[in-house]
Amino acid sequence: MSHAFIAHGEDQLDALLRLSEALRQAGIPSRSVAADADDRAASDRLIDEASLMIVLTSHEAMRSRTVRTDIERAAANGLRILPVLADKARLAGPVRNLIGKPVTLTMDDLAGVIAAAGEAYRSGCPVIAVMNMKGGVGKTTITAQLAGAVQALNGGRVLLVDFDPQYNLTQLFFPAGEADAAASGDASVISLFEKSRLHQPGRTSPADLWAELATEPFTPAPRERIVHAILQDDAAKGRLDIIFGQFEISKYAFSTDAAGLDAVRANFLRTLDHYRGLYDLILLDTNPNATFLTRCALEAADRVLAPIHTDAYSLRGLRLLNRVISDQTDAGRRPDLSVLFNAVERREQSDFEADTRNGTYDAEVGFALSTTIMKAALPRSRHFQVRVSEEDPPIRRLLVHHGRGGGLRHVRTALNEVAMELGTLAGTGKRA
Repeated sequence: MSHAFIAHGEDQLDALLRLSEALRQAGIPSRSVAADADDRAASDRLIDEASLMIVLTSHEAMRSRTVRTDIERAAANGLRILPVLADKARLAGPVRNLIGKPVTLTMDDLAGVIAAAGEAYRSGCPVIAVMNMKGGVGKTTITAQLAGAVQALNGGRVLLVDFDPQYNLTQLFFPAGEADAAASGDASVISLFEKSRLHQPGRTSPADLWAELATEPFTPAPRERIVHAILQDDAAKGRLDIIFGQFEISKYAFSTDAAGLDAVRANFLRTLDHYRGLYDLILLDTNPNATFLTRCALEAADRVLAPIHTDAYSLRGLRLLNRVISDQTDAGRRPDLSVLFNAVERREQSDFEADTRNGTYDAEVGFALSTTIMKAALPRSRHFQVRVSEEDPPIRRLLVHHGRGGGLRHVRTALNEVAMELGTLAGTGKRA
Protein backbone atom coordinates (compact mmCIF):
# COMPACT_ATOMS: atom_id res chain seq x y z
CA MET A 1 0.00 0.00 0.00
CA SER A 2 1.38 3.41 -0.95
CA HIS A 3 1.46 6.11 1.71
CA ALA A 4 3.21 9.22 2.99
CA PHE A 5 6.25 8.33 5.08
CA ILE A 6 6.91 10.85 7.86
CA ALA A 7 10.54 11.28 8.94
CA HIS A 8 10.87 13.01 12.32
CA GLY A 9 13.03 13.53 15.37
CA GLU A 10 12.30 12.44 18.92
CA ASP A 11 11.23 15.99 19.85
CA GLN A 12 8.32 16.15 17.40
CA LEU A 13 5.82 13.55 18.62
CA ASP A 14 3.01 16.11 19.04
CA ALA A 15 3.55 17.44 15.51
CA LEU A 16 3.70 13.86 14.22
CA LEU A 17 0.32 13.02 15.77
CA ARG A 18 -1.31 16.21 14.45
CA LEU A 19 0.03 15.61 10.97
CA SER A 20 -0.92 11.92 10.92
CA GLU A 21 -4.50 12.70 11.95
CA ALA A 22 -4.84 15.49 9.38
CA LEU A 23 -3.56 13.16 6.65
CA ARG A 24 -6.01 10.45 7.76
CA GLN A 25 -8.93 12.85 7.56
CA ALA A 26 -7.82 13.82 4.05
CA GLY A 27 -7.78 10.17 2.95
CA ILE A 28 -3.98 9.99 2.74
CA PRO A 29 -2.52 7.01 4.59
CA SER A 30 0.72 7.72 6.44
CA ARG A 31 3.42 5.65 8.09
CA SER A 32 6.31 6.44 10.41
CA VAL A 33 8.83 4.64 12.59
CA ALA A 34 9.58 5.67 16.17
CA ALA A 35 12.63 7.92 16.17
CA ASP A 36 14.37 5.73 18.74
CA ALA A 37 13.52 2.45 16.99
CA ASP A 38 16.50 0.42 15.91
CA ASP A 39 14.87 -1.22 12.89
CA ARG A 40 16.48 -0.04 9.69
CA ALA A 41 14.83 -2.79 7.66
CA ALA A 42 11.33 -1.64 8.67
CA SER A 43 12.10 1.97 7.78
CA ASP A 44 13.61 0.99 4.43
CA ARG A 45 10.57 -1.14 3.55
CA LEU A 46 8.12 1.65 4.40
CA ILE A 47 10.13 4.22 2.43
CA ASP A 48 10.32 1.89 -0.58
CA GLU A 49 6.51 1.50 -0.52
CA ALA A 50 5.82 5.22 -0.06
CA SER A 51 4.64 7.68 -2.71
CA LEU A 52 6.16 10.68 -0.88
CA MET A 53 8.15 11.60 2.23
CA ILE A 54 7.30 14.38 4.66
CA VAL A 55 10.24 15.53 6.78
CA LEU A 56 9.37 17.28 10.03
CA THR A 57 12.44 19.49 10.25
CA SER A 58 13.49 20.33 13.78
CA HIS A 59 16.71 20.81 15.74
CA GLU A 60 16.56 17.17 16.82
CA ALA A 61 15.75 15.88 13.33
CA MET A 62 18.64 17.77 11.76
CA ARG A 63 21.03 16.06 14.19
CA SER A 64 19.50 12.60 13.70
CA ARG A 65 21.47 10.08 11.69
CA THR A 66 18.26 8.05 11.28
CA VAL A 67 16.42 10.97 9.65
CA ARG A 68 19.34 11.65 7.35
CA THR A 69 19.46 7.97 6.31
CA ASP A 70 15.70 8.06 5.69
CA ILE A 71 16.09 11.09 3.43
CA GLU A 72 19.03 9.54 1.59
CA ARG A 73 16.97 6.45 0.78
CA ALA A 74 13.98 8.53 -0.34
CA ALA A 75 16.22 10.64 -2.57
CA ALA A 76 17.83 7.54 -4.07
CA ASN A 77 14.33 6.21 -4.85
CA GLY A 78 13.40 9.45 -6.60
CA LEU A 79 10.68 10.04 -4.02
CA ARG A 80 9.14 13.48 -3.70
CA ILE A 81 10.26 14.98 -0.38
CA LEU A 82 8.26 17.68 1.40
CA PRO A 83 10.15 19.40 4.23
CA VAL A 84 7.84 20.89 6.88
CA LEU A 85 9.15 23.31 9.48
CA ALA A 86 8.27 22.00 12.95
CA ASP A 87 10.37 24.52 14.89
CA LYS A 88 12.86 27.25 14.04
CA ALA A 89 15.56 24.86 12.86
CA ARG A 90 17.32 25.40 9.57
CA LEU A 91 18.05 22.59 7.16
CA ALA A 92 21.51 21.18 7.76
CA GLY A 93 23.79 21.42 4.71
CA PRO A 94 23.80 17.71 3.73
CA VAL A 95 20.04 17.46 4.26
CA ARG A 96 19.40 20.66 2.31
CA ASN A 97 21.41 19.26 -0.60
CA LEU A 98 19.42 16.02 -0.58
CA ILE A 99 16.04 17.74 -0.47
CA GLY A 100 17.09 20.40 -2.95
CA LYS A 101 14.49 22.97 -1.97
CA PRO A 102 13.89 25.57 0.77
CA VAL A 103 11.36 24.93 3.54
CA THR A 104 8.18 26.82 2.65
CA LEU A 105 5.66 24.65 4.55
CA THR A 106 5.16 24.95 8.29
CA MET A 107 3.06 23.15 10.88
CA ASP A 108 1.36 26.52 11.53
CA ASP A 109 -0.23 26.12 8.08
CA LEU A 110 -1.42 22.53 8.36
CA ALA A 111 -3.96 23.00 5.56
CA GLY A 112 -1.15 24.00 3.20
CA VAL A 113 0.89 20.96 4.24
CA ILE A 114 -2.06 18.64 3.56
CA ALA A 115 -2.73 20.26 0.18
CA ALA A 116 0.89 19.81 -0.91
CA ALA A 117 1.00 16.25 0.43
CA GLY A 118 -2.27 15.44 -1.35
CA GLU A 119 -0.94 16.66 -4.68
CA ALA A 120 2.20 14.55 -4.33
CA TYR A 121 0.28 11.49 -3.11
CA ARG A 122 -2.30 11.63 -5.91
CA SER A 123 0.41 11.87 -8.56
CA GLY A 124 1.44 8.33 -7.66
CA CYS A 125 -1.85 6.96 -8.97
CA PRO A 126 -3.54 9.04 -11.69
CA VAL A 127 -7.31 8.93 -12.03
CA ILE A 128 -8.65 9.02 -15.59
CA ALA A 129 -12.33 9.64 -16.29
CA VAL A 130 -13.47 8.25 -19.65
CA MET A 131 -16.11 10.79 -20.61
CA ASN A 132 -18.04 12.39 -23.44
CA MET A 133 -21.37 14.17 -23.50
CA LYS A 134 -22.31 12.12 -26.56
CA GLY A 135 -23.31 8.49 -26.20
CA GLY A 136 -22.35 5.66 -28.51
CA VAL A 137 -18.68 6.55 -28.88
CA GLY A 138 -17.37 3.41 -27.16
CA LYS A 139 -16.57 4.70 -23.67
CA THR A 140 -17.27 1.45 -21.84
CA THR A 141 -15.43 -0.75 -24.34
CA ILE A 142 -12.44 1.60 -24.36
CA THR A 143 -12.37 1.79 -20.57
CA ALA A 144 -12.25 -1.99 -20.27
CA GLN A 145 -9.83 -2.71 -23.10
CA LEU A 146 -7.41 0.10 -22.23
CA ALA A 147 -7.37 -0.97 -18.59
CA GLY A 148 -6.39 -4.46 -19.70
CA ALA A 149 -3.71 -3.16 -22.05
CA VAL A 150 -2.18 -0.74 -19.51
CA GLN A 151 -2.15 -3.42 -16.83
CA ALA A 152 -0.59 -6.00 -19.13
CA LEU A 153 2.10 -3.57 -20.33
CA ASN A 154 3.18 -2.42 -16.88
CA GLY A 155 2.34 -5.48 -14.79
CA GLY A 156 0.93 -3.00 -12.28
CA ARG A 157 -2.26 -2.47 -10.34
CA VAL A 158 -5.29 -1.01 -12.13
CA LEU A 159 -8.75 -0.29 -10.69
CA LEU A 160 -11.92 0.21 -12.74
CA VAL A 161 -14.85 2.08 -11.19
CA ASP A 162 -18.24 1.76 -12.88
CA PHE A 163 -19.71 5.26 -12.49
CA ASP A 164 -22.66 4.76 -14.83
CA PRO A 165 -26.05 3.91 -13.24
CA GLN A 166 -26.63 1.51 -16.15
CA TYR A 167 -23.44 -0.34 -15.01
CA ASN A 168 -22.61 -1.72 -18.46
CA LEU A 169 -18.91 -1.95 -17.58
CA THR A 170 -19.73 -4.26 -14.68
CA GLN A 171 -21.91 -6.45 -16.88
CA LEU A 172 -19.20 -6.63 -19.53
CA PHE A 173 -17.15 -8.70 -17.08
CA PHE A 174 -19.69 -10.27 -14.71
CA PRO A 175 -23.29 -11.55 -15.00
CA ALA A 176 -25.97 -9.05 -13.96
CA GLY A 177 -27.10 -11.41 -11.22
CA GLU A 178 -23.66 -11.43 -9.63
CA ALA A 179 -23.49 -7.65 -9.80
CA ASP A 180 -26.92 -7.29 -8.20
CA ALA A 181 -25.99 -9.75 -5.44
CA ALA A 182 -22.88 -7.73 -4.63
CA ALA A 183 -24.85 -4.49 -4.63
CA SER A 184 -27.37 -6.00 -2.22
CA GLY A 185 -24.51 -6.16 0.30
CA ASP A 186 -23.22 -2.70 -0.69
CA ALA A 187 -20.03 -4.17 -2.20
CA SER A 188 -20.45 -1.59 -4.95
CA VAL A 189 -19.94 2.00 -5.96
CA ILE A 190 -22.47 3.47 -3.50
CA SER A 191 -20.07 2.63 -0.66
CA LEU A 192 -17.68 5.23 -2.06
CA PHE A 193 -20.26 7.93 -1.29
CA GLU A 194 -22.19 6.90 1.81
CA LYS A 195 -21.68 4.91 4.97
CA SER A 196 -23.14 1.50 4.24
CA ARG A 197 -23.42 -2.08 5.42
CA LEU A 198 -19.90 -2.53 4.12
CA HIS A 199 -18.71 -0.15 6.83
CA GLN A 200 -21.22 -1.05 9.55
CA PRO A 201 -22.99 -4.44 9.46
CA GLY A 202 -26.71 -4.26 10.17
CA ARG A 203 -27.00 -0.72 8.91
CA THR A 204 -29.72 0.17 6.42
CA SER A 205 -28.28 0.30 2.92
CA PRO A 206 -28.10 3.79 1.39
CA ALA A 207 -29.45 2.15 -1.77
CA ASP A 208 -32.71 1.55 0.12
CA LEU A 209 -32.96 5.17 1.28
CA TRP A 210 -33.80 6.87 -1.98
CA ALA A 211 -34.79 10.18 -0.40
CA GLU A 212 -32.03 10.30 2.24
CA LEU A 213 -28.27 10.81 2.21
CA ALA A 214 -25.91 9.32 4.78
CA THR A 215 -23.58 12.28 5.15
CA GLU A 216 -21.31 11.21 8.02
CA PRO A 217 -17.70 10.41 7.12
CA PHE A 218 -16.45 6.83 7.32
CA THR A 219 -13.30 4.79 7.12
CA PRO A 220 -13.00 3.31 3.60
CA ALA A 221 -13.74 -0.39 3.39
CA PRO A 222 -10.75 -2.72 2.99
CA ARG A 223 -9.95 -3.25 -0.69
CA GLU A 224 -10.83 -6.94 -0.67
CA ARG A 225 -14.35 -6.22 0.58
CA ILE A 226 -15.37 -3.75 -2.13
CA VAL A 227 -13.44 -4.72 -5.28
CA HIS A 228 -14.01 -7.70 -7.56
CA ALA A 229 -11.02 -9.27 -9.27
CA ILE A 230 -10.83 -9.40 -13.06
CA LEU A 231 -7.23 -10.60 -12.83
CA GLN A 232 -6.52 -12.48 -9.63
CA ASP A 233 -3.75 -11.10 -7.42
CA ASP A 234 -0.37 -12.13 -8.75
CA ALA A 235 2.86 -10.68 -7.43
CA ALA A 236 4.45 -10.96 -10.89
CA LYS A 237 1.49 -9.95 -13.08
CA GLY A 238 -0.09 -7.35 -10.83
CA ARG A 239 -3.78 -6.76 -10.32
CA LEU A 240 -6.87 -5.67 -12.25
CA ASP A 241 -9.96 -4.98 -10.15
CA ILE A 242 -13.38 -3.40 -10.59
CA ILE A 243 -15.82 -1.69 -8.24
CA PHE A 244 -19.28 -2.67 -9.44
CA GLY A 245 -21.77 -0.07 -10.56
CA GLN A 246 -25.45 -0.01 -9.64
CA PHE A 247 -28.63 1.80 -10.59
CA GLU A 248 -29.20 3.27 -7.12
CA ILE A 249 -26.52 5.95 -7.53
CA SER A 250 -29.16 7.65 -9.69
CA LYS A 251 -30.58 8.91 -6.38
CA TYR A 252 -28.04 11.74 -6.35
CA ALA A 253 -29.51 13.23 -9.53
CA PHE A 254 -32.87 13.67 -7.77
CA SER A 255 -31.70 14.94 -4.39
CA THR A 256 -32.40 18.57 -3.51
CA ASP A 257 -30.24 18.41 -0.36
CA ALA A 258 -27.34 20.60 -1.47
CA ALA A 259 -25.47 20.30 1.83
CA GLY A 260 -25.96 16.53 1.83
CA LEU A 261 -24.64 16.23 -1.72
CA ASP A 262 -21.58 18.27 -0.78
CA ALA A 263 -20.94 15.88 2.10
CA VAL A 264 -21.26 12.67 0.07
CA ARG A 265 -19.09 14.18 -2.68
CA ALA A 266 -16.42 14.90 -0.06
CA ASN A 267 -16.79 11.31 1.16
CA PHE A 268 -16.25 10.05 -2.39
CA LEU A 269 -13.17 12.17 -3.05
CA ARG A 270 -11.60 11.19 0.27
CA THR A 271 -12.38 7.49 -0.25
CA LEU A 272 -11.03 7.43 -3.79
CA ASP A 273 -7.87 9.14 -2.57
CA HIS A 274 -7.49 6.32 -0.05
CA TYR A 275 -7.70 3.68 -2.80
CA ARG A 276 -5.09 5.55 -4.86
CA GLY A 277 -2.59 4.20 -2.37
CA LEU A 278 -3.38 0.65 -3.51
CA TYR A 279 -3.18 1.12 -7.29
CA ASP A 280 -1.05 2.59 -10.07
CA LEU A 281 -4.02 3.76 -12.16
CA ILE A 282 -7.77 4.24 -11.63
CA LEU A 283 -10.20 4.47 -14.56
CA LEU A 284 -13.76 5.79 -14.17
CA ASP A 285 -16.39 4.79 -16.74
CA THR A 286 -18.95 7.61 -16.76
CA ASN A 287 -22.41 8.23 -18.19
CA PRO A 288 -22.93 10.70 -21.07
CA ASN A 289 -24.83 13.29 -19.02
CA ALA A 290 -23.92 16.34 -16.97
CA THR A 291 -25.01 15.22 -13.49
CA PHE A 292 -23.80 15.21 -9.90
CA LEU A 293 -21.81 12.08 -10.74
CA THR A 294 -20.12 13.95 -13.60
CA ARG A 295 -18.97 16.65 -11.22
CA CYS A 296 -17.63 14.06 -8.79
CA ALA A 297 -15.73 12.31 -11.57
CA LEU A 298 -14.25 15.57 -12.82
CA GLU A 299 -13.14 16.65 -9.34
CA ALA A 300 -11.47 13.29 -8.79
CA ALA A 301 -9.85 13.01 -12.23
CA ASP A 302 -6.38 14.10 -13.19
CA ARG A 303 -7.22 13.55 -16.85
CA VAL A 304 -10.35 13.14 -18.97
CA LEU A 305 -10.14 10.73 -21.88
CA ALA A 306 -12.79 11.60 -24.48
CA PRO A 307 -13.37 9.04 -27.23
CA ILE A 308 -14.83 10.40 -30.49
CA HIS A 309 -15.76 9.04 -33.88
CA THR A 310 -14.53 10.46 -37.15
CA ASP A 311 -17.71 12.43 -37.85
CA ALA A 312 -19.10 15.90 -37.23
CA TYR A 313 -21.59 14.64 -34.63
CA SER A 314 -18.72 14.08 -32.21
CA LEU A 315 -17.88 17.78 -32.20
CA ARG A 316 -21.06 18.70 -30.33
CA GLY A 317 -20.22 16.24 -27.58
CA LEU A 318 -16.73 17.72 -27.24
CA ARG A 319 -18.08 21.28 -27.17
CA LEU A 320 -20.47 20.33 -24.35
CA LEU A 321 -17.76 18.40 -22.53
CA ASN A 322 -15.42 21.39 -22.58
CA ARG A 323 -18.20 23.56 -21.18
CA VAL A 324 -18.95 21.08 -18.41
CA ILE A 325 -15.28 20.79 -17.46
CA SER A 326 -14.97 24.59 -17.33
CA ASP A 327 -18.17 25.05 -15.33
CA GLN A 328 -17.77 22.18 -12.86
CA THR A 329 -14.09 22.40 -11.88
CA ASP A 330 -11.83 25.09 -10.45
CA ALA A 331 -9.03 26.28 -12.69
CA GLY A 332 -6.39 25.11 -10.23
CA ARG A 333 -7.76 21.55 -10.11
CA ARG A 334 -9.00 21.14 -13.68
CA PRO A 335 -8.24 17.77 -15.29
CA ASP A 336 -6.21 17.61 -18.48
CA LEU A 337 -8.07 16.50 -21.60
CA SER A 338 -7.02 13.85 -24.12
CA VAL A 339 -9.20 13.14 -27.17
CA LEU A 340 -9.01 9.68 -28.73
CA PHE A 341 -10.21 8.82 -32.22
CA ASN A 342 -12.13 5.55 -32.01
CA ALA A 343 -13.55 3.28 -34.72
CA VAL A 344 -11.18 4.67 -37.38
CA GLU A 345 -11.32 2.89 -40.73
CA ARG A 346 -8.13 1.02 -41.58
CA ARG A 347 -7.70 2.81 -44.88
CA GLU A 348 -5.77 6.08 -45.08
CA GLN A 349 -6.64 8.91 -42.70
CA SER A 350 -10.07 10.46 -43.41
CA ASP A 351 -10.45 14.12 -44.32
CA PHE A 352 -12.36 14.71 -41.07
CA GLU A 353 -9.61 13.28 -38.90
CA ALA A 354 -6.92 15.18 -40.81
CA ASP A 355 -8.86 18.46 -40.56
CA THR A 356 -9.47 17.93 -36.85
CA ARG A 357 -5.78 17.28 -36.19
CA ASN A 358 -4.89 20.39 -38.21
CA GLY A 359 -7.12 22.69 -36.13
CA THR A 360 -9.99 23.20 -38.57
CA TYR A 361 -12.62 22.67 -35.88
CA ASP A 362 -10.91 24.36 -32.92
CA ALA A 363 -13.09 27.47 -33.16
CA GLU A 364 -16.26 25.43 -33.61
CA VAL A 365 -15.75 23.45 -30.37
CA GLY A 366 -14.50 26.49 -28.45
CA PHE A 367 -11.06 25.24 -27.40
CA ALA A 368 -7.76 24.08 -28.88
CA LEU A 369 -9.04 20.62 -29.79
CA SER A 370 -6.13 19.92 -32.13
CA THR A 371 -3.64 20.10 -29.24
CA THR A 372 -5.54 17.50 -27.18
CA ILE A 373 -5.82 14.71 -29.77
CA MET A 374 -3.77 11.61 -29.07
CA LYS A 375 -1.37 10.52 -31.79
CA ALA A 376 -2.55 6.92 -31.58
CA ALA A 377 -6.08 5.87 -32.54
CA LEU A 378 -8.24 2.78 -32.32
CA PRO A 379 -9.50 1.05 -35.48
CA ARG A 380 -13.03 -0.04 -36.19
CA SER A 381 -13.03 -3.76 -35.49
CA ARG A 382 -15.41 -6.52 -34.51
CA HIS A 383 -12.66 -7.83 -32.23
CA PHE A 384 -13.60 -5.26 -29.60
CA GLN A 385 -16.85 -7.17 -29.09
CA VAL A 386 -15.15 -10.14 -27.48
CA ARG A 387 -17.35 -13.24 -27.62
CA VAL A 388 -16.99 -15.55 -24.64
CA SER A 389 -19.33 -17.69 -22.60
CA GLU A 390 -20.68 -16.63 -19.22
CA GLU A 391 -18.65 -19.41 -17.61
CA ASP A 392 -15.35 -18.01 -18.87
CA PRO A 393 -13.27 -16.01 -16.37
CA PRO A 394 -13.70 -12.22 -16.73
CA ILE A 395 -10.10 -11.76 -17.89
CA ARG A 396 -11.03 -13.40 -21.21
CA ARG A 397 -13.17 -10.36 -22.08
CA LEU A 398 -9.96 -8.44 -22.69
CA LEU A 399 -8.29 -8.44 -26.10
CA VAL A 400 -4.82 -8.57 -24.62
CA HIS A 401 -5.71 -11.95 -23.10
CA HIS A 402 -8.15 -13.41 -25.61
CA GLY A 403 -9.36 -13.19 -29.17
CA ARG A 404 -8.99 -14.96 -32.49
CA GLY A 405 -9.39 -14.32 -36.19
CA GLY A 406 -7.91 -12.14 -38.89
CA GLY A 407 -6.73 -8.64 -38.11
CA LEU A 408 -6.35 -9.26 -34.38
CA ARG A 409 -2.64 -8.39 -34.35
CA HIS A 410 -3.34 -4.99 -35.89
CA VAL A 411 -6.01 -4.25 -33.29
CA ARG A 412 -3.82 -5.33 -30.39
CA THR A 413 -0.94 -3.21 -31.70
CA ALA A 414 -3.19 -0.15 -31.91
CA LEU A 415 -4.57 -0.81 -28.43
CA ASN A 416 -1.06 -1.09 -26.99
CA GLU A 417 -0.01 2.13 -28.74
CA VAL A 418 -2.91 4.00 -27.16
CA ALA A 419 -2.14 2.44 -23.76
CA MET A 420 1.52 3.47 -23.96
CA GLU A 421 0.70 7.02 -25.03
CA LEU A 422 -1.94 7.38 -22.34
CA GLY A 423 0.51 6.01 -19.77
CA THR A 424 3.07 8.61 -20.80
CA LEU A 425 0.52 11.42 -20.62
CA ALA A 426 -0.81 10.33 -17.24
CA GLY A 427 2.53 9.34 -15.77
CA THR A 428 1.55 5.77 -14.97
CA GLY A 429 3.99 3.03 -14.13
CA LYS A 430 4.47 0.06 -11.87
CA ARG A 431 5.13 0.99 -8.26
CA ALA A 432 6.87 -1.17 -5.67
